Amino acid sequence: MGIHQAAVKRRAAAFTPVTNTYNSGTGATETVPSGAAQVVIEMWGGGGGGVGGSPPPGSGGGGGGYCKKTSAVSGGQSFTYTVGTAGSGGVAGAGSNGGNSTVSSASPSVTLAANGGVRGAGAGAGGTASGGDTNTSGSAGTSPTGGASPNGGATQSTQGAAGNAPGGGGAGQVTTTGGNGAAGRISFAYT
Repeated sequence: MGIHQAAVKRRAAAFTPVTNTYNSGTGATETVPSGAAQVVIEMWGGGGGGVGGSPPPGSGGGGGGYCKKTSAVSGGQSFTYTVGTAGSGGVAGAGSNGGNSTVSSASPSVTLAANGGVRGAGAGAGGTASGGDTNTSGSAGTSPTGGASPNGGATQSTQGAAGNAPGGGGAGQVTTTGGNGAAGRISFAYT
């Protein structure tokens, strides 16, 4: 085989980068594509729901945590993942926390968590994160602003507004139901 033919063969075998992004899924499986050598995993926890009513003007839910991890991989390996659900808005202390986003694998050894934001109750705390090369907590909600998820959802100050995706906390409301948080997100970027 000549030098030119060998170069053409190497180019033909090159891996084309792939990114798979998920906005939902519980105990789901992600399989590494053939030819991939590295993955960058990014994940956001779900935003906490905002609360309406007492005390006025209502409290925003916390933003979900953020986690980022780079790992060597090979084709056929798999990850198990769960995307954090959105927290629901409520009245007078009701509502729910945002769900936790998780990724785990035995080979490569990975255990990641981007926890959901807490529902607005005074001020919903931001979710924490662990296991990544970068682990950043979401910001707390205030009255009535929903908290932000790092590198993701922005705050909402409009009363009762839903949090911005991914992972933003819902805004509080003066009298009625607070806004829903935004669902988390997980992405696998292969090279």
